[in-house]
Amino acid sequence: MNGNRRTTARRYVRRAFPLLAVLLLNGCPYSSDRPLADPSSAVVDPALLGAWRTRDDDSGEWQQLAFYRFDEHQMLSYARDDSAGEVSLSRAFLTEIGGERFLNIRELGADDEPWYFALCVIEGDRCTLRFIDDGLFGSRTFGSTEDRRQFIRSHLADPLLYASPGDRPMEMILERVRGAD
Repeated sequence: MNGNRRTTARRYVRRAFPLLAVLLLNGCPYSSDRPLADPSSAVVDPALLGAWRTRDDDSGEWQQLAFYRFDEHQMLSYARDDSAGEVSLSRAFLTEIGGERFLNIRELGADDEPWYFALCVIEGDRCTLRFIDDGLFGSRTFGSTEDRRQFIRSHLADPLLYASPGDRPMEMILERVRGAD
């Protein structure tokens, strides 16, 4: 990832998902000026809605994240890091690729903010978000969102989709917060 994109990614993660800042230590999330699909084709999964938390590995502090229905296709994500006093809002929706569900995430505010993508796996009261890494993409450009989806589909089994060689995947494990919905 070049210096300018790394700075943008760090700024995004710190502002839009402050609890994900630690993920940048393991690599750089892939970003795009376009989502993986048209949001009007998305369906909100009720299992994702509500309050979640994750523990910061370094500080041991709990960080909060909630997903709220925005409309029939999209969600609003609200992230709060009490220890840093940071709050952020992002637009989010799910896209299915090859039977896997990916969360499209974009900070609210400016139209030029990039989209980030995470494999989203919900198992009971646990949600794993595994962010797509930029290493496999290199300087590759895509003519359409379908071209990008095909590329991702062809690499679903490739561990390099989520981490550069020798790195751990950029992953966030969320626990459901009961009674906060």
